[in-house]
This record gives sequence, structure tokens and C-alpha cells, in this order.
Amino acid sequence: MQISVQSAKQNLGIEAAPHLHGRLSTQKIMALVLAALLPAYAVMIYFFGFAVIWQFLTASVTGVLLELICALLRGRNLRRALCDLSVLVTAALLALTLPPLMPYHLTIAAMAFAVLVVKQAFGGLGMNIFNPAMAGFIFLVISAPGAFFSTYIAPAPAAITIATPQRTAAVIFSNASDAQLVAEIKALQDDPDALSGATFLESIKTARKAGTVSDMAEPDFQSSNYSAYLYLAAAYTLGGVLLIACKVILIQMPLAFLITVAAAGGLWHIISPQTAISATEQLLFGGTMLAAFFIITDPVTNAGTSKGRVVFSVLCALLLILIRVKGSYSDSVAFAVLLANCAAPLIDVLTRRRPFGIGYKEGGLQ
Repeated sequence: MQISVQSAKQNLGIEAAPHLHGRLSTQKIMALVLAALLPAYAVMIYFFGFAVIWQFLTASVTGVLLELICALLRGRNLRRALCDLSVLVTAALLALTLPPLMPYHLTIAAMAFAVLVVKQAFGGLGMNIFNPAMAGFIFLVISAPGAFFSTYIAPAPAAITIATPQRTAAVIFSNASDAQLVAEIKALQDDPDALSGATFLESIKTARKAGTVSDMAEPDFQSSNYSAYLYLAAAYTLGGVLLIACKVILIQMPLAFLITVAAAGGLWHIISPQTAISATEQLLFGGTMLAAFFIITDPVTNAGTSKGRVVFSVLCALLLILIRVKGSYSDSVAFAVLLANCAAPLIDVLTRRRPFGIGYKEGGLQ
């Protein structure tokens, strides 16, 4: 049987080493991740409206087109470039983190940065050292903060009845004013003035810097103002359980991450209640639960050893709490993840496995 030179070149460098055969292919893993995100999307649509679907579609189309262009430029098989579904996972995660009413051209810019600069510039799937979705998120936070923090929607029950596909499309794609839409959604809440900022963490930023967090009323997660965050956390947990059951992710990572967030956040709240929110609020607000099951568990950008993955998770959690309490940005998940991504190679070195046959018996090689 002869193999053509062109076929050999096509397979060279893009096929996994044939040491072990896993029952889950990359395509199946990505499909399971997309399925695990469906509960979160259902909650987002109900409490925030249809805009998240427009963000996902915009990011997906952008990502697919850019992946095709990169495959053409590199002379790679177009079908193979898209069949792994990784670009759709990046789009799904980015859409969940971006403000729902973000103008479409900024979503395109964030997705282009994630695919071209963070992923393809490093060699494509499996080569990137930073999480693409988090990098795209930070790209907009830094480059377009005005638009970023002015296009959020305060969650409210049945927001989908107001933030319909037609009305959200007019805001996102036609630059229509979102003032009336946002006001109508806030009117559905028990207390429309409860959130003074775009999000809960943004609304307490001034109090955090002034050291008056303890003077604020604690959020009631049974009210319509905050129940969305509780349901969203439950949706992420449900999706995470599915991934754990399918052996896509290891339970040690989200468990270590959440325990560290709760412990460090709770301890800081006890020591300095004027500047730090409670452990429950640390877990439920921001992107904590999303990070626990879908971000830090990215097999490409976390550590490669078993112990290293736990260390990586703990580092992410500590950085999250530190930046969230002392940093200038209201939410810190993306910053914490990217900083931990930088440390992943060092964590691998410090937690490397013992070579087989070395140091197992007294008198053996050390």
C-alpha cells in the first residue's frame, strides 16, 4: 500500500500521536460541551432576552469564516478545519460573557481576536496558550470599555417577552436605542433601583473602593432582581455534572476551584467585610460558575499533570478573589484565567510525574 507525498504532508503534524486511543474524539467532546451549555442558554434567554442568541450567531459565523480562511492560507483540508467544533464552543462561551446588547461589530472584533491572534497565530487547535474566549472578552473590556459597560441588561423574569428577536436585533445590528428596552425589562423586577450598575459586581465597585460594602443590603436570591444568578449557577452546575459524568472534565478541578473561592472569599469577608462580599456572593455573581466547569477545565490551556490541574484551579481561584477585591475591574474571572494560563507551563514543571522505574525501591536511581 502506497501513501502519496501529498497525503503524508496533509497528515503530518495534525494527527494525534498513536499511543492511546480515546473513545471520545475532539468533535464529540466539543459537541458535549455545547450540549452542556444549553441549560445556561435557556436561563439567559428567559432572564435576559433573545440577544444572547444573536451574539452567539454573530460570533459563530465570524469564527467559522476565519477558520476557513486560515485553513485555505495554510493549505489544510477545509472539512477537517471545522469538524472539531472548537470554534463553536469558543463562540458559545464568548456570547455568554459579553453584554447581551453589544453591537455586532464589537462582537466580530472580539471573535476575530480570539481566533486569529490567540488561537491561529499559535498554530491552531491544541497550540494556543491562552483561553480564546477569555482573551476575546478582555480585548473588549480594555479596548471598548464604554460600549462594554453600557450594553448590559438587568435580569428579570420573562425578559424574553420584551427582549424579543426583533427588538434585540434592531439594537445589535441597526444601532437602535436600547433605553426603552432596558427600562421595560427593569420594570419587571421587584425593585428596579436595586442594581445601580450594569451588574451586581459593577454596582458595588464604588462601595468596594470606599470600604462601605458592609453597609449595603445583602442580595435576596428569592427576589426577581437576583434569582437569575441563582438559576444561572444551577444551569452551569447541571452542565458541569454532565461533562463530569461523560468523563470530559475531571471533578477535581471545579471542586478545588469552588472550594478555594468559597474559602478565600469567605475568609476575606470575615477579615474585611468593608471591602469583600460574602462567599455565597463570590460564587454566584460574575462568571465564577462558568469558569469552574467550562473555562479552567480547557485541556489545552490548563496544566498537563494531575496535581498540576489542582494547583492550576487553586491559583485561578486565588487570583479571582484577589483581583475582584483589590483590582480595578468589577469581574476578574477572565484576568485570573489568563494569568493562570501563563503559569501553566511552570506548574507542569513543578508537578512533573516521576519517571517510570525511578526511585521506587530503596537504593534505586534517584
